Amino acid sequence: QVWRNTSKQAGHWLQVQLQQDGANRNGIGAWIEVKRGDKITRREITSGGGHASGHLGWWHFGLGDAMNAEIRVLWPDGTQGPWQQVAADGFYRLSPNEIPQQQTFSK
Repeated sequence: QVWRNTSKQAGHWLQVQLQQDGANRNGIGAWIEVKRGDKITRREITSGGGHASGHLGWWHFGLGDAMNAEIRVLWPDGTQGPWQQVAADGFYRLSPNEIPQQQTFSK
């Protein structure tokens, strides 16, 4: 089955993926924090969902009517990234000590 959201006003969103050098390339154990005003949403990066292996994809954050948000990563080695502003409705790849890189996909 394939489910498709056909809501006319579903709100804004972010999709986030972590990338770092070394053995833990996907940042397993990190926390992604997204701040909208005084509200912070946190997600722990874990691996799972595949048969006999893990599957990592993009992490989704709903933003409601917010046109932008601030984002930071608490990396597994204890490094805490700075809050950085991003625009809504985009895919962002985050790496330690770098600004968020917005990703574009061709059809």
